[in-house]
Amino acid sequence: MIVSLIKKYILPKEVDFIAALNQHVLIITKITDDLYECFINGKNSSCDSILNDVNHEKQMREKNMKELLGTFITPIDRESIYRVTTQLDWIALSITHFTLEAKAYEISKLDYSNIIKGLQYQSQLLSSGFKTIKSSPLNTTQSSQKVRNVYNEIVEIYVKRMAMLAKSKNMNEIFIQKELLNQLKEISKRMQMCANSLEDIVMKMS
Repeated sequence: MIVSLIKKYILPKEVDFIAALNQHVLIITKITDDLYECFINGKNSSCDSILNDVNHEKQMREKNMKELLGTFITPIDRESIYRVTTQLDWIALSITHFTLEAKAYEISKLDYSNIIKGLQYQSQLLSSGFKTIKSSPLNTTQSSQKVRNVYNEIVEIYVKRMAMLAKSKNMNEIFIQKELLNQLKEISKRMQMCANSLEDIVMKMS
């Protein structure tokens, strides 16, 4: 009982930020899953879910930031926690912008399944990385590298699609497709940036 009282009233508050960040990543995974269902399978309910998921993500960001500001002891570098939190929020915001733009162009389905599947895989890899950050740092760095590999693959797909578009004479189609493809590529790039920060955490913990 004395120990519990000391922890409650004397010792600084401790928060499992690694678990919190993984919960944040899982929300991003849900958003990418809804992105696939919305634009590849044409499910309108999933399109609506994206906005709901993003609201959930914002709540998670605010919670993690509040915890960070109110905690003196963190298991990892405070700046690293802040960096990953803002990067995940950036990913969610970018997917929102993509969805709004696609809907503004009255697009309900897209032929981008390989790219969006790549985004789903990157998000899953980030989650795997956070799960093993304590138990197996090597597995975490491997997950981070796979995220970078997927980004390279998506860039290659982007280049090929742009080369095909360059041969089209439909300027309206070129403009719309270029805008959407570029946004998807940027979302993947931000996944990679988050993976780099995850790897940075591992290096600082070792």
